Amino acid sequence: MEISEQKNGKQLLRIKPYIIIAVIAVAAAWAIIAIYNAMCYESTDDAQIDGNIIPLKTTVSGYIHELKFTDNQQVNKGDTLIVFDTIDLLANVKQAEAQLLAAQAGLSLSKHQVVAGEFNQRAVNFTSGSVKGNIEAAKARKIEAENNYNRILNMSSKGAATQQSLDNAKMQFSVAKAQLSALENDFQSSNARKSSANTQIDIYKVQSKADEARLKQAEAQLVLVKNQLSHAFVTAPCNGIVSQRNVEVGQYATAGLPLATVTNLKNIWITANFKETQLKNMELGQTVTIEVDAYPNLELKGKVESFCSATGAKFSILPAQNATGNFIKITQRIPVRISFENNSQKQLRPGMNVVVNVKTK
Repeated sequence: MEISEQKNGKQLLRIKPYIIIAVIAVAAAWAIIAIYNAMCYESTDDAQIDGNIIPLKTTVSGYIHELKFTDNQQVNKGDTLIVFDTIDLLANVKQAEAQLLAAQAGLSLSKHQVVAGEFNQRAVNFTSGSVKGNIEAAKARKIEAENNYNRILNMSSKGAATQQSLDNAKMQFSVAKAQLSALENDFQSSNARKSSANTQIDIYKVQSKADEARLKQAEAQLVLVKNQLSHAFVTAPCNGIVSQRNVEVGQYATAGLPLATVTNLKNIWITANFKETQLKNMELGQTVTIEVDAYPNLELKGKVESFCSATGAKFSILPAQNATGNFIKITQRIPVRISFENNSQKQLRPGMNVVVNVKTK
């Protein structure tokens, strides 16, 4: 027995150095790996998966007529999810269409009135020009009749002309003066009609402008009510999963009320909040190793996509005011956006915790 124990003791003494060497080798390897990772990687567990979480809202107020989805249902972009009662909206569209037709008819009438006024204006101008020409002829006849009358009057005083000739010359002179006076009155009247025609056409043109404005207003109103009608059918803005339903059939929903939420799972990324002291060697495009807490054996790849414009504290509702004199230096964190490079078959959801390792060297 003693000889056997001595042999076993000697064997143990020979084995222990190998064990110690192995342990030292493992520790050295671990230390080298840790030092390498510390020198070449920047890591943080203050990171989560992010995505586009879109609240479904509408500008329409009314009763919910139909819900075409269930909670957590997969939907495609453009799928109709919620339908409002459209009776009042359809009536508004019909009313706006009628107002548009009335505005179009009013504008057409105004344009015809402008055209008629322009024809009347040209007719008055033509009449005025014709009267003006007649006045010139009447003036010539008056002068001729006056000269004839004066000549016969002179001859009559010498007994060289009869009284009948004098009376005829006087009558012709009087007629010529009357005709000239009548034409001058007609010319003044035509000028008045010309001024009235010009004023009337200006009124028609102003009325036409007003009708054009009413037409544009009616067109805008029709666009508005049709847009409201389209918003009575709430559709999915993207492919994703619809959740957080806040309404039921028959419920009255006001404009702006969140009706449900659609999460786009095809466009997700990671928001990692690195300490400011970790950003020295971090650059866009660097490779990232991603570990998801929900799937311990899953390792994903990504890359640094962008850096936030300010620290997370600056975007808080009540950012710290260092000017108050109560300054305590705290290491700040900068949100860094990391995109996925390989798609996983696992169900990744916004809000999941991840650990990221950025290869900086």
